[in-house]
Amino acid sequence: MKNIKYTILFICFSVVYAFGQKAKVQTAYNFYREPYQQYDKAKEAIDEAILNEQSKAMPKTWYYRGLIYHALFNNEKYGNLCDNCLTIAYESFQKANEIDPKNEWADEINQVRIPLIANKIFTNGVEAFKAKDFKKALASFETVHKMSPSDTSVILNCAYSAERAGENAKAKEFYSKLISLKYPDDNIYLNLSNLQKFDKDTTGALKTIRDGRTIYPDSINLMLAEINILLATGKNEEATKALDVATTRDPNNPSLYLALGSTFDNLANPKDGNQKDLPKPKNYSEYLQKAEEAYRKGLVINPDNFELNYNLGAMYFNQAAEMANKANNLKSNDEFVKEKERFEAKFKSAAPFLEKSLQKNPKETEDDMLTYQSTLNSLKQLYVRIGDMEKYNKIKLMLDQKIVKYFIECTACDVTYTMNGNIEQISSISSFWSKTFSGNSGEAISLLAQNKNASGNVKVQIFVNGELFKTATSEGKYVIATASGSIP
Repeated sequence: MKNIKYTILFICFSVVYAFGQKAKVQTAYNFYREPYQQYDKAKEAIDEAILNEQSKAMPKTWYYRGLIYHALFNNEKYGNLCDNCLTIAYESFQKANEIDPKNEWADEINQVRIPLIANKIFTNGVEAFKAKDFKKALASFETVHKMSPSDTSVILNCAYSAERAGENAKAKEFYSKLISLKYPDDNIYLNLSNLQKFDKDTTGALKTIRDGRTIYPDSINLMLAEINILLATGKNEEATKALDVATTRDPNNPSLYLALGSTFDNLANPKDGNQKDLPKPKNYSEYLQKAEEAYRKGLVINPDNFELNYNLGAMYFNQAAEMANKANNLKSNDEFVKEKERFEAKFKSAAPFLEKSLQKNPKETEDDMLTYQSTLNSLKQLYVRIGDMEKYNKIKLMLDQKIVKYFIECTACDVTYTMNGNIEQISSISSFWSKTFSGNSGEAISLLAQNKNASGNVKVQIFVNGELFKTATSEGKYVIATASGSIP
């Protein structure tokens, strides 16, 4: 009889324990709901309930857990009780549906609860992206992607965040998904192609662009991308054909004529891998003529384009220099005099284009500065050739000047800087800002940026002739970063 009593007692205890764990589920919900809203005790009870074999098999347990963890998120009093409340809430709701897809809360979970969580996590991702915390943004968007696998706006944000976070493999995967889902934007092909080029996969990059062109045959951006890859891989003949098509599609785009002219210019003046001149092709004159025509067509559209002006002026200058070199080898003085008239006339024809390029060059990027310096050097030689010493001396003084570039990176800040003895101010710049100008050795230069936010970083840099001269960084509420000195 003793054994029988023990068995009965054990069975009773098991029933009581099981009942106790089920009661924990209800207790958790009671602490959660109004007017109590004691989320700490609700969390403690529900966390205990999911450890029990019987209560964790109940969809109600996971439904309540989802409610409780959703309530914990951003709660002023209890929000510190979990780090990833929304993710746990989502996983809990999913678990309820997994246990019983037809549970009594299924419609509420699918139509209300999960969309609410997804929207909040997506908003968190957007905020992280704006704050340039791209890894955090990616984590948020990836979580939402699990909730809505076919939502292209979510996939797009995953791709953008992954790319900026340096997660190229993930970014390529997300861009590829968008393409497979026929996302209506030619930039997707461009972005994927750029990542492939970064990974030195030019074959894949070209294929991606050409795939895009089958979908968007009139996309100028894709045309230009294809042309740039062809040029970069030395396929100049294919590039010129593609450029001819592009100029037909977009006849008022001066950049296309710049690219077309440059391509013919390069075909006329081929170089080896070390940038040494190769023999001129048989159709040298034809290529030069086509280059000139392209540059001039571009200048009809935009006479102030400094790159077109520089390229055409440089082409005339180089032709004049070649003519002068040949003339110097002539033995007949009469023949030399005739050739001298010709090459001086050619030098003079280059002058207005180089002068216009110098005048219109914005000097904002490193490429702009390279063109600016090349223009100065060309004009210096040109003025010597044509005997214009007044202009030569002016150019010589400009070459003695240093190129100063100010650069700022901040979320939002006010800027004060000096330039050629003047103090300038700019309000409310964001992300990146730069200013380039010429100055003389010994001239005082300074750059100051003040953060307008309660948090964040401010970084200022001063470059002289392309080399970092001064830099400063500050972090925090309304901080100031400043750099100054004299041009060396």
